[in-house]
Amino acid sequence: MRPWQFSKPKNPGFGISRAYYLTVLASRATWPTVLELINPAGEGGAATGFGAPLSSSADKSALHRGMERGPYAVASKDRKNVLQMLLMSKDEASFDPEKFVLSGLSAGADPELVARMRGTWNLAQFRFESHDAMVYPALDFVLGVTSRLAALTDGVVADPIAQRYLLPEHVFNTPRVDPRVDARDHIAVRFRTRPEGVHGYTLGMQKFALPEYEITGLTDADETVAERFMLTIAQSVLQGDLTKPGDQFGARRSTFEAREGGLDRGLWEGIPVYELLPPTKKTASEALRAWAEAS
Repeated sequence: MRPWQFSKPKNPGFGISRAYYLTVLASRATWPTVLELINPAGEGGAATGFGAPLSSSADKSALHRGMERGPYAVASKDRKNVLQMLLMSKDEASFDPEKFVLSGLSAGADPELVARMRGTWNLAQFRFESHDAMVYPALDFVLGVTSRLAALTDGVVADPIAQRYLLPEHVFNTPRVDPRVDARDHIAVRFRTRPEGVHGYTLGMQKFALPEYEITGLTDADETVAERFMLTIAQSVLQGDLTKPGDQFGARRSTFEAREGGLDRGLWEGIPVYELLPPTKKTASEALRAWAEAS
């Protein structure tokens, strides 16, 4: 009698949302060629795969000329991951870098990053047309292509959903937490002061049509540990351990419980959120400290 045959999972339990996009803010007035950005052998530091303009009048010679305004297709070598890349001018995109400079997001930012953003000439927006069912290769592909284009154009990779702006050499975190995926490449943790204390929350889980996470009632002193705690949860989720209401996280006898959150509709309208609630007789700060001591 033959043993049972179990098939491998075809995906990690989630996909990539149609709302997910990344933008490259280019501080050069001209674009590189398609082959400098991506080519089948990855020559010259290019991403590995294929690229082509979507104009019906374009021929193969277009791959050797500087790219121009308009849509392009960019695909991985196995063609499982296909991106639409749309090139446009800063004015066409109505992009104003001073909004970033004057916002809290620029606090402590690398001066080189700020200078590049202020010098933005053009933008390239990337969206998935299709992706590998296993998701992880698709994520590495889009990060690889966008970081390559940013490097070629003295640019910055903008992640609007996670509210992050990155120099190309900072797009991938190294060493990686897991060879397949590192939550730090995709998820940000933000904090804001509210009347009831500091509110910490993730941004980026929605890229995968997954709930974000939030913790309320924190103090300023909790922020470093809270960021690590929520990124640890995000890492587990991206490795396939999806959260369900009632799941518990943290140190023994000091666990947070995941419950439906998102009461602040101004922040979360249309976005599912899990609020992480500490035990009844402990504060969020105490539960975080217990986790930090145990981890």
